[in-house]
Amino acid sequence: TFNLDQVEIDFLLNFDELSGQIDLNYLGGNDDKFDLEQAFMRYDLGDGSDVEAGKFLSYMGFETFEPTGLYQYSYAYDIRNAIPGHHNGVRYNYNDDFLSLGLGLLDSVYDPDGSIQDSGHGIEAKIAITPLEGWTIFLGFAKDSMEGASQDKDLINFWTSYETGNVTWALEFNKYDFGPTDVGSQFLVMANLGLTETAGITFRVSEDDQDFKGGDTATKFTVSPNLSINDNLGVLFELSQTDYGTEGTVTSAAFET
Repeated sequence: TFNLDQVEIDFLLNFDELSGQIDLNYLGGNDDKFDLEQAFMRYDLGDGSDVEAGKFLSYMGFETFEPTGLYQYSYAYDIRNAIPGHHNGVRYNYNDDFLSLGLGLLDSVYDPDGSIQDSGHGIEAKIAITPLEGWTIFLGFAKDSMEGASQDKDLINFWTSYETGNVTWALEFNKYDFGPTDVGSQFLVMANLGLTETAGITFRVSEDDQDFKGGDTATKFTVSPNLSINDNLGVLFELSQTDYGTEGTVTSAAFET
């Protein structure tokens, strides 16, 4: 069998200092409808600064949210998805060739409902530097204070990547604290090698370690060859094995175009 996994339509708006983006996303299923993935406006303050307001994607995470931006088919972590997705709010950004800063005030980091009427709120902050061409170092922090929750949700996200010639290296570490029974850490190490002008291969090792009650650990090994057919068509294969310790091992294979 096969399935149409996703269709996305993006509208990009540009009125000089004011710009924006609206993304409609279809994920299949029984409802057969497009959902509003994100919709935000951006005002350019000049000198590398801007302000965004609306629904937008989190700063956090080395692995991109969109499947077309991944180096392989699957995401790194198989127990806990600690990296946020989209959320509602307003944020300030600054970018130049060396430094990137961001601070967001949000309805919620993890559970946005689009309302500012309740007592829940969230913040996100990032700092990233590019000390050398092709080398990026990123540090991010998120705190979610939800209405009725007994404890805030905290996330520290660190990653660095280095691109040299036809090789891209990446390292990521996450530390999350979502409550007494949901604390853990995650890491990934990845290398993407360009073998020819049209073919490459990705190797990745990742681990999700839940610290509470002795801890459950999932260690994942991934290899993913990829091929560019032409400028508009690419394919990739993936073979992954995840070791869940006492719960056994799971092997998965995927083909994506």
